[in-house]
Formats: sequence, structure tokens, C-alpha cells
Amino acid sequence: MKNEKKGMSDIMLADVPIEKRAQILRDSCDQIEEKHYTRKFEQAEINERREELAEVSIQINGLHQELKEINADFKGRIKPKEERRGRILDELKSGGEYVKSECYKFIDADLGKVAWYTPDGYKLEERDINQEEKQRTTFQAFRRTGTDN
Repeated sequence: MKNEKKGMSDIMLADVPIEKRAQILRDSCDQIEEKHYTRKFEQAEINERREELAEVSIQINGLHQELKEINADFKGRIKPKEERRGRILDELKSGGEYVKSECYKFIDADLGKVAWYTPDGYKLEERDINQEEKQRTTFQAFRRTGTDN
């Protein structure tokens, strides 16, 4: 018959009550070493862990909901600032701000030109005079433009 080697038993001292096994194993082993291993749970421990898992999951869901509310609040506070930043960037790119205000139209029939000026006196636009604008008014004849008296 072939000589088969058997492995060591899966449970040492299986017939000894579990409370006494550790002391007997300690007293009869060759050496004691610290090792990491997974200790199997009893059914009661599994049930406790499942209960704890449910509680922790509920807490996490509550915190996620709070986080969503906080994020929504911050997004609401950030959005107008981002919009303002975009407008500022546009203004910086164009070298000024886009405004709507009264502008002043001047018709110079002698030059055949029409121009619009800002309240600060800067010319915004100039074009050739059209047929309707060629007819001078009394006011246009005596207007002071700042270039002649």
C-alpha cells in the first residue's frame, strides 16, 4: 500500500470545549507567533453586523442628502459670481462696458455726414447723410459744434 501523507487537522482539539482550547494550544505548541487572519463570525455576530450596516447606510444616505443641499446652496451662490466674472472678462476683452444711454445725433449737411455722440462727447458712429436728413433745420444752421463759432 502506498504511503499517503495526511495533512494536519482542520480543527485542533475539536472535542475540547472552545473556552478551554486556547490555553491547551498555548501550553502544547512549539512556538507562539503574532499573525493576521480572518476570524469567522458566529450567526449572532453576522446579524449584528447586518444591523449596523443598515444603520450606517441610513446615516450615509442622510449625509449625502445634506451634501446635495449644501452643494445646491453653494451652486446658487457661485452662479451669479461666475456670470459676473464672464461679463467682466467680456468687458476687459472689448476694453469697456456695453451700455444703453441717450446718444446725440448730429447732421452736417455741408459735409454730407451724420454722426452719433455719447454724453461724454465721443463719436460712436458716422455715416453718409440720407435724403431725408439733407434738409436743414433752423437749429442746424445756428448750432455750435465746438469746432467753429
